[in-house]
Amino acid sequence: MNGSVLILGSKPPAKIPKLDFIEVFSSNGSAELAKIYINKHKSVDHTCVIGARSFTKLNHIKNRVISAAPSTLVIRDFEKIYSYIPELFDNNLKIINYTKFEQILFQKTFFNSGILNLFLAEVNYEDKFLKKLKHMLSGFFINGFMGASTGFFALLYASQKYPNSNLILSGLGFKGGGHYYNDGKMTDSRGKVDSYLFKYLNNQIKNRIYIFDKKMSEELNIKNLEAGEISLK
Repeated sequence: MNGSVLILGSKPPAKIPKLDFIEVFSSNGSAELAKIYINKHKSVDHTCVIGARSFTKLNHIKNRVISAAPSTLVIRDFEKIYSYIPELFDNNLKIINYTKFEQILFQKTFFNSGILNLFLAEVNYEDKFLKKLKHMLSGFFINGFMGASTGFFALLYASQKYPNSNLILSGLGFKGGGHYYNDGKMTDSRGKVDSYLFKYLNNQIKNRIYIFDKKMSEELNIKNLEAGEISLK
């Protein structure tokens, strides 16, 4: 499949399609899968998207990203206190920073109703009214909003960088659940945000998506990718 980019997430089981890609995008711990692809199949650029807060606090994310040595690191909740992050890497990587507000503005262009979809998605973060109210007030006045998960953000970033390419997904489920490396999880709350947002993703992007997961392709009503797998051993 020519003219394609690969976007990797951490949903189990870990699978990497054996195809040629222009660039590989990962999010958090799935950076190690990108490293496997580059080492075993073809040398291409690797862009990893992280949340600075999670990266600095969770060793199961930090160690995998540093070991993967991506060529570009996208930080989606940058603050000055995280300015030291590039010093943790031995390679000379490119850094792209978004503050929480900037990354929300970036996301809004990909959904049918823009910022309204992001607002309503965050309302879905909690089930009970008082918890919804607390979450929204915290977002507006204290902590800001994240919007899509980091894996979903990597998809959006890749779709903008390569506006005419196929978007091949592996390990993105758009719902909560554990990671293939059995450490940490994507919360059900953030999964509900992703599930809501995917329904309103622009068709210009959705129509370019292939997912390397037959079950998920049926659940999301997107194209399934039939391909061999790279051995992870």
